[in-house]
Amino acid sequence: MALNLMGLATDAARLRRISAILREGMGPGAAPLPAAVDLLNRALRPLSVLAVFALVAAAFVDPPRYGAAMLALRGTPAPVWLLAGLVTGLHFLARIGGKAA
Repeated sequence: MALNLMGLATDAARLRRISAILREGMGPGAAPLPAAVDLLNRALRPLSVLAVFALVAAAFVDPPRYGAAMLALRGTPAPVWLLAGLVTGLHFLARIGGKAA
């Protein structure tokens, strides 16, 4: 019987099960989870470009409302902006070394 320090053997078994689920997908009828994650990653770039176009269009269509929205964004705490920048930056940097889109 092996020494089990704080449930490490149980945690290792859980991690093996999670990795098997991620490799195989959620079941025979469902799409594999990695394919869904890849689809989400591929959709992020076009959606971010469309969001920029929507912001520019909003500035032209309704300038007072756009100005109010920008003032509301000014109240966002700096750690939230840093986290958003980090996540976005890591997303685009991860694609540099990965497969071509």
